[in-house]
Amino acid sequence: MTRPRDGEILPDRAPQGARPVGLRLKKRADFLAVAKGRRQHQRCFVLQARQRQAESETEISGSQSGEPQAVELARFGFTVTKKVGNSVVRNRIRRRLREAVRLADLSLPKASHDYVLVARIEALTAPFDELRGEIARALSKIHQTGQVRRSPASPAADRKQDV
Repeated sequence: MTRPRDGEILPDRAPQGARPVGLRLKKRADFLAVAKGRRQHQRCFVLQARQRQAESETEISGSQSGEPQAVELARFGFTVTKKVGNSVVRNRIRRRLREAVRLADLSLPKASHDYVLVARIEALTAPFDELRGEIARALSKIHQTGQVRRSPASPAADRKQDV
């Protein structure tokens, strides 16, 4: 039997009603990498997403001993800044977001992707069904193809024309 990675729920040891949605992001470097990816703004949070790069060739091709290759699950991270409130408020928002992600449709988060939800104060008072709907909308919108990315805004001095 394999040992679970940090934050992973194994199906045979899962509590009643728990669904394994993925792993948790815990390292700062992972959060910084996801911050460079795509963003989807919602009323209660900002969803950041980035496709994870393969760690090594053995991870891609499977192990040499013939063991079945582990399925790469989506990883989620949660950020609630001190601007939102004190520790009690921040932890409550984090628990609400974690539960909403856990109950989200399993087909929406893509495998081998990392996601970070940056919470806003509205996540504390929003109805839970609305929070779940926003997560589903954000996850589906962030993976839409054909989305045009705007180039970064240039300073006003660059746009002036010489006369």
